[in-house]
Amino acid sequence: MRTTHLRRLSAVLLLTLAAACTPPKYASYESINKDYSASVPWGWQVMTDQQDTDFSLTAFIGPFDPDFYLGAPSLSVRWYRRYRPHRLMDGRLEMYSGADDFIKQTLKQVYGPEYVLLKLDGKVSYDNDRQAEVIPEVTLKQSGLKAKGFIVESATPAPEANKWGISAQAGTDKPFVLRKHAYVVVPVEDGFYVLTYPATERGFPNYLDKFAGLMGSFMPRTAGPGGAKIRVPGPKAS
Repeated sequence: MRTTHLRRLSAVLLLTLAAACTPPKYASYESINKDYSASVPWGWQVMTDQQDTDFSLTAFIGPFDPDFYLGAPSLSVRWYRRYRPHRLMDGRLEMYSGADDFIKQTLKQVYGPEYVLLKLDGKVSYDNDRQAEVIPEVTLKQSGLKAKGFIVESATPAPEANKWGISAQAGTDKPFVLRKHAYVVVPVEDGFYVLTYPATERGFPNYLDKFAGLMGSFMPRTAGPGGAKIRVPGPKAS
């Protein structure tokens, strides 16, 4: 009887230790400027680019996944101050009057002229001619703030040297990337945040739950780096 008891106790201890070694699904993250916080995937790399208080970009980069372009799944949070130009890596300037203007320019310049717009549930497509105005509002779970969420599907040519996240075009076998990118645009005073999940059609389901976690937990504290404090409505009472 005593031996059996010890064996059972050892098994319980082993299970407890194994559970203790299992990493959590998410980690609490606060931006370097303390302008927002969110739950982000545990163990993903964090990279931040900030030129001034008018623009910032934080990318969360996951482990290698061959279904993603360059093998790198990621999520990101960007901040744009309204009417302030931001210089891109290729030297071009971008500037937006607000959240709707960002959506309109992004659809036209990044994905146009041919793309498919979907709701975040992926079930209903939109008329491309109507663009931003037909994208409905969603309510962020933790903050209670209103945002605009959508998914864009669009194909783009890919360098032949890249092996990951690439599809072959029917009839030509030319390499291309079938992009399936999710966006949540959160307007606040003096600007807006953009949460993105730039996936491929094949890889999109792999980390959609991570994007949902980021979206639901996103909590802006100020209107961008160094901006005015934000009062959020908070989650609605059930």
